[in-house]
Amino acid sequence: MSAPAVAPHGGDASGQDRRLEEIVNVIQNLAALRFDARAEVGTAGDFVDAVAAGVNSLGEELEASYEELERRVAERTSELAIATRELRHQALHDNLTGLANRVALWDQLTHRLEAADRRKPKIAVLFLDLDDFKMVNDTFGHAAGDQLLIEVARRIEVELRSADTAARVGGDEFVVLLDDVDTGDEAQAVARRIADRLRTPYEFEGHSYTTTSSIGVAVAGDELTTSDAIVAAADAAMYDAKRSGRGLCVLYNKIRHGPASLVDAGWG
Repeated sequence: MSAPAVAPHGGDASGQDRRLEEIVNVIQNLAALRFDARAEVGTAGDFVDAVAAGVNSLGEELEASYEELERRVAERTSELAIATRELRHQALHDNLTGLANRVALWDQLTHRLEAADRRKPKIAVLFLDLDDFKMVNDTFGHAAGDQLLIEVARRIEVELRSADTAARVGGDEFVVLLDDVDTGDEAQAVARRIADRLRTPYEFEGHSYTTTSSIGVAVAGDELTTSDAIVAAADAAMYDAKRSGRGLCVLYNKIRHGPASLVDAGWG
C-alpha cells in the first residue's frame, strides 16, 4: 500500500483544508465588519500559517481604517449639525443685534395670535423707532450707529420677560411682541419703561449722547386679529407719536388712526 499524502512542513492535507476554511471564515467575518475575528497561527511556520498571519494583519489594518472612518464621519456630522444650527440662526436673527428678524417675528406673531383664540390673555405689539439715529450716524459715524443699535437691543431685552420677543425689522426700527397682556394700559407701561431706559446716555469712544424713541402700541383683539393688522396698527400709532413729539408712547385707536394697512405702513 502506498503511504498517505503528506503536506509540506509536516501537515496533512485534510488539516490544511480545515485551517484554510477557518481562514476563509475569518475573512468573511472581517467583510461583515466583525473585526475581532482572527485566524489561528500555528507553530509549523508553513504557508497556511503565513496566510493566517497575513489575514490577521489585514484585519488589524481594516479595523484601524474603519475606526478612523467612523471618527471622520462623526466629525463631519457634528460640523454639519453646527453649520445647520448657525444657518438657521442667521435665517431667523438680525446679524448686528442678535435679535429676531422679520421672518422670526412674523412666525412668532402668527403662532401667538392663533393661540390667543384659545385662551383669555391677549398679546400686544410695540413698534419702536429711534428719534435721533441719523444724527448719531452723521455726527459720530456708522460705527457709533451700529453700537447704538446693539445697545438699544440689549436695553429693550432687559425690560422683557422670557415669553416676549424683540425683533429688529429695519435700520433703527424695532418691534416687540408682548405675551399675556390684558389691556392697552399694561402694554403702554412696558413701552414707557423701554422708552425711559433708552433715554439713558450712550457712550462711544469718549463721546456721550442721548437719544429718544417713539413707540406705537397695539393690542390684539376686535379687528386686530391678524399679524398684518396688529403690526400696521402699532406702526400707525408710532408715526403718530413721532409727529406729536420726541420720546412718546401712543396707543393705537381706530377712530384716531384709521384702519391702517401694511402697504400704507411701508411693509407691503
